[in-house]
Amino acid sequence: MYALLETVSDCEKGDLLEQLEELDLEILEDIDEEYADKLEFNEIEEELESKPKLEKVPIQKPKPTDESILDELTKMGRTQDIGRATFRDLGIKAELGWQTTIGKYTIKRTSVFRYRYAIEQH
Repeated sequence: MYALLETVSDCEKGDLLEQLEELDLEILEDIDEEYADKLEFNEIEEELESKPKLEKVPIQKPKPTDESILDELTKMGRTQDIGRATFRDLGIKAELGWQTTIGKYTIKRTSVFRYRYAIEQH
């Protein structure tokens, strides 16, 4: 499960860390039950009674590129009637004109009086 930490999103990392912590405590309890008569010092019981401290690991998020943002939008099916403010909120850095090419995508303005765009893949 520790290998999953590298692949899950930031939202899911908290849940996964909680599950791992619970599993670690269950393993310690099982060890304590199995070997209680053989342990000279019951340090495991003390460990179980004390609340474990989780280290805060700073998560470095890679900055998304304009093309990766457009990839996500097309995966979600959001390719029509997208406002300029939406592109800015999502982090698109390119200046949007009537027809802007970003990687394998072309963003075309679809309205004269409003800033509305469509994403086309080529």
